[in-house]
Amino acid sequence: MITVPGCYSIVTRSVLLLALLCAPLSTLADPALSAGLNPDVRLLIDISGSMKTSDPDNLRAPALDLIVRLLPDGAKAGVWIFGQNVNPIVEHRIVDDSWREEAQRAVAAIDNSGLRTNIPAAIKAALYDLDRLNPEYRTSIILLTDGKVDVSESPIANVNAAKSLLKDFAPELGATGIPVHTIALSDEADWTFLRSIAQATDGLAEKAESAVDLTSIFLQSLEMVAPSARVPVDNSSFQIDSTVEEFTALVFFETEEAIVGLVGPDGKRYRPDESAVGVEWFSNSQFALVTVDAPAAGMWRIEAPDNTRTRVTVISDLKLDVDPLPNNLPAGRISEMGLRLSDKGQVITDPEILSLFDIAIIIEDPDGVKSTVAVSSAYVLPQDGEYRVSIPAFEKAGRHNVLVSVSGETMQRELPMYVEVAAPPATRGFSSKGSEVPENEFQKPMLGMAALVALVLLIVMWMLYRSRQRKLALWQDRYQDGADDDPEGELLPGLSAVDDERS
Repeated sequence: MITVPGCYSIVTRSVLLLALLCAPLSTLADPALSAGLNPDVRLLIDISGSMKTSDPDNLRAPALDLIVRLLPDGAKAGVWIFGQNVNPIVEHRIVDDSWREEAQRAVAAIDNSGLRTNIPAAIKAALYDLDRLNPEYRTSIILLTDGKVDVSESPIANVNAAKSLLKDFAPELGATGIPVHTIALSDEADWTFLRSIAQATDGLAEKAESAVDLTSIFLQSLEMVAPSARVPVDNSSFQIDSTVEEFTALVFFETEEAIVGLVGPDGKRYRPDESAVGVEWFSNSQFALVTVDAPAAGMWRIEAPDNTRTRVTVISDLKLDVDPLPNNLPAGRISEMGLRLSDKGQVITDPEILSLFDIAIIIEDPDGVKSTVAVSSAYVLPQDGEYRVSIPAFEKAGRHNVLVSVSGETMQRELPMYVEVAAPPATRGFSSKGSEVPENEFQKPMLGMAALVALVLLIVMWMLYRSRQRKLALWQDRYQDGADDDPEGELLPGLSAVDDERS
C-alpha cells in the first residue's frame, strides 16, 4: 500500500479527509467537465448447432448470468441470440432490478437451435439505432461465436458477406467509436476474421481455449466496456473505507465443492446458506458472488481455497475517473491518459486534498514484466484537478494490462484497462500480403527463364532447317529421272531441281 506523504500529521489528514466529504463547490471543477459516459453494452450470443460441440455444457448461460449481475445501475444493455436469424432475448434499455430479473429469466433461451452463423445480421440488429445513438452513453458490442460467417449454402455469398462487413460496416463503426469485442470459442471459429473486425472497430479479440474460459473472458470484456473501480486483494483480504456504499466480491474457484465465506472487520462470518441483512449471495459451479450494502469500514477477508481468484468492486461517491487509452495501439507510439478524482460527481481541485492520494499507473507487458509511472511524484498537482499523464511507448507486441492505482490513508482504488499492441510492419506476425522478396532473388529465375527460351528458339530453328532440307531432298528425288533425260538439267523454263549450292 502506498502511504500518504509524511508532512501531514494524522490530525491534519483526518481534517482534510473530512473536508473531502464536505467540500464546497468552490474546490471542485465544473461537473460538466467530469461527467463520464455511461456504458451501453450489447451482447451477441451464437446459438448455432455447432455450439453443441464447442459448449456442450452450455457455459454461455452462467457467463451471461454473471455479466447481468455485475452491470451497474444506470447503464444500458441488451442481449441478442443469433444463428440464421437474430432474436432479442433481453430488451435493450436502462439496467435496473427489473431488467436484471428479465435477463436472468432469458438465460434459459440460450441453446443450440440455430442453423447458420449470420454474424453480419447480428451486429446490424444490435445497432438498430445507429443513426440516433444517445451521446451520453458509450456504446460497445460483445460478440461470442464458434464459427465463420455462414449466411448461405453458397461459399461466394459467405465470402461477400464477410468482406462487406469488414470493408464497409466495420470502418463506419470504428469512426463512430463503437468497438466490437470478439470472443472466439473453438478452433473452427474464423480467428482472422474476428480479429480483423475487432481491430477495425478498436475492439479487442479473445480466443477461449475451452468453454470453461468463457466466464473469465466475459468478465474481462465487461471491465473494458463498463469499467468499475476495484480495491486490491492481498492474501484474500481487502480494505473498505468509509466512503464505500456497497462492494461486490467475486470469487472464481476450480471445483464445485469449494466452500466460500466472508469475514467482516468485527470477525463476523457470512455464509451463502445463511441470510444476513444487507448481504446477498449467488453461486454456481464456477463462481460465488456476494454483495454487501453499507459495509463497515475496515479489513474484510474472503474464506476460500488457495486456488481461487478474487475480485472486489466498490460503489462510492469518491471515484477515479479515467480517459481510457485506445484498445489498439501500434508499437512505439507514446500515448496520453487523463485521470481525475471526483467526489459526488465533482472533480477534486483542492491541492491539499489531492496531495493526500498517491497515484500510480502499473503496466504489465505480455511477458509479465511490470513498469510503473509514479504520477504523484512525477507531476505537479493540477490546478483543474486533471492529470495528463504521458504513457511510455509500448515496444512489445501483444496484450498489455494497464492498472491505475490510487491510495490514501485508508482508501484504495484500482481501475484496470487492456491494450493490444500491434507489431511494427517489418516484424508483424500476420499480414494479408505476401512477404516482399528482394530484387536479387528474381535474378536467378529470370536468367534461367531466358536460357530456356533461347534453347527453345534454337530447337525450333533447327527443326525448320531440317524440314527445309527434307523438302529439298524430296524435290530432288521426284525430278531426278527427268533430269537424266535433259543433260542441261532444265525441266521447265525457269525451274531447276538442282541445288544452287551444288557445284
